[in-house]
Amino acid sequence: MGSIKGKAIRTVVLAGLTFAVTGGLIAMGQPLIVALGVRMASFVTGAAGVAGGIFTLWSAGDLAVGAKKQLAIAAEERKTQKLDVKSDELPVEDMTSPEATRARLLRIREGSPGLMNLMDRCTAQLDRMDELQRRQGELLSLNKAAYLKDTVGTLDTVEREICLNLRGVVNQCIVAGDGADESRLDVEKVDSILAQNQKLLDQSRELLVVSADWIDKYNSQEGGADRSLLDNWIKVIQNTINGGGFA
Repeated sequence: MGSIKGKAIRTVVLAGLTFAVTGGLIAMGQPLIVALGVRMASFVTGAAGVAGGIFTLWSAGDLAVGAKKQLAIAAEERKTQKLDVKSDELPVEDMTSPEATRARLLRIREGSPGLMNLMDRCTAQLDRMDELQRRQGELLSLNKAAYLKDTVGTLDTVEREICLNLRGVVNQCIVAGDGADESRLDVEKVDSILAQNQKLLDQSRELLVVSADWIDKYNSQEGGADRSLLDNWIKVIQNTINGGGFA
């Protein structure tokens, strides 16, 4: 069949040859007539033009058909691509990341002023989590309390859970579209998500308080302090996470 480019070149070449041959025969004029006679010379010139024209038209038609097929194939490919997109081929936005979550909340805030207050409440929860993690880090660093690194891991888990919960709010905002306000959201579900996050924040603060108390006892009793209360708070947080997610 040949490519579209090849067919286009062929059409141009055939048209050029037809013009050249016909023009050359006409240019020969009198010598051609003398050699073949008036009737035969006219026949040869006309036949050359007709033949060249037929081949040129055929080539042009073939080019048009080929181009039409290529356009149809391209359109079908685009349609197929839309239908065959798999979840693992979609761009990934890590909604367990506080940075990605903050960026998404900011985009919604800018696109929907009516959701500004809600986005600020969501961002405030991320800010509060950052503050608790910073304080826990300072507490462990000041007291060289590497033995409490599991509490750092617990707070990291809480942060990821808060981000995942906020994805439920983000999903509603996406469905509502730009320019939406809170009246277009499931307010009851949104409040439940934020309440769950607040519960995790309160428990994380208690873990911070218990950590400080236990460090003081640990330092004064040379490692003999009972850690059961601290471990219980870690379990409480884990149970809250395992018991209810809104992602």
